[in-house]
Amino acid sequence: MNDKRLNQLFNAARRETPAAPIEGFELLVMQQIQRQPGHAEPSISDVLGLWFPRLAVAAAAIIAVCVIGDFMSSGPSLSDSAAQLSDQYLAEN
Repeated sequence: MNDKRLNQLFNAARRETPAAPIEGFELLVMQQIQRQPGHAEPSISDVLGLWFPRLAVAAAAIIAVCVIGDFMSSGPSLSDSAAQLSDQYLAEN
């Protein structure tokens, strides 16, 4: 959008009369200002928002441990691999 059109829109918006606030709006604003932040009970979404990064890291760590454990248990054991390597080395020499 070019600057001329944008300025026209802003000028038109300035000429408009603002909407009247709802009845009791001033009282609601003053109540919110006077309310102490520590007294409000956090909602479920607030709690989840605070805990989500920790839960995500914990879930990723659990998934990584499970994948590594599955990979380690599905392959040959360390003693079997060592025995196979030593047999190959002795057969060549």
